[in-house]
Amino acid sequence: METTREVKGILLASVSATFWGVSGAIAQTLFDTTDINSIWLTGIRMLGAGIGLLLISLVTKVDLWSIWRHPGDLLQIASYTLLGLMPVQFTYFLAVEASNAATATILQFMGPVFIAIWLVVAHQQWPTRSEGIAIVLAVIGSFLLVTHGNPATLVISVWALIWGLLSGVTSATNTLMPTKLLTKYSTMTVNTWSMLLGGLLFNIVQPFWSIHIPLTLGNISKLSFVVIFGTLLAFLFFLESLKYIRPTVVSLLDAFEPLSATVIAVVLLGVSFEWLDILGSLLIISTVFILAIGQRHNERAAEDFHEPQ
Repeated sequence: METTREVKGILLASVSATFWGVSGAIAQTLFDTTDINSIWLTGIRMLGAGIGLLLISLVTKVDLWSIWRHPGDLLQIASYTLLGLMPVQFTYFLAVEASNAATATILQFMGPVFIAIWLVVAHQQWPTRSEGIAIVLAVIGSFLLVTHGNPATLVISVWALIWGLLSGVTSATNTLMPTKLLTKYSTMTVNTWSMLLGGLLFNIVQPFWSIHIPLTLGNISKLSFVVIFGTLLAFLFFLESLKYIRPTVVSLLDAFEPLSATVIAVVLLGVSFEWLDILGSLLIISTVFILAIGQRHNERAAEDFHEPQ
């Protein structure tokens, strides 16, 4: 029975990460073949997912309304939306638009490293050995990915580098900011209101009707995948996986996101990856494994410490 639960959790987490990676590659094709931009696509993605989460929450009777009795918590939702959820999705699509899905997804994977750096700067919490190794490997991997080992040249555009690194930073803020809220409310509550608010704000800046897209079967299918599979279902599968396996295992399976984005970008979209790109990507992705293994050791040490002697 326990093995069945673990298999279910692994499948859910793997599919979730794969959906995220594939949606990035599909977004690249939309940027290349239509007039849409990152603001428009992020607004559609967040608003569509927010409406979907709202409907699912109503059907499953998730308590979405108690937070409205606490104005301070609503302000935290607004802060998280403006500084966490909106930027992480927007900068990722900007990086895809400026480069390709594979490069953008890999650079965003530096998020855990930025969290470790933030803990050093803000809390003087020095990294563990595994965190230190991960930071070094991430820096080396990023250097190889964007310069191919020559510091005098960039093999991607400056904007691709800026947005890619910012997507890593915003991935870190998106992880850190809602922690206090999540001690009081469910993840469904926090993300439903944040998705809706973010989607509405993006649509104020650029309404979904402001850009004309040919309503071909291909375009409709691509947009539907980004909203339904790449956002709504990916989020729900991710949450469901946490019921069956540890967060450290889930973080390991996140490697399916850059892997799927890279495979599709190279095989189907014609993106060329040289061996230095591959090496740099593997170094960055390896940081997630190193951090997860280090965290697992910490969890085991804590369990051993609390066991009765």
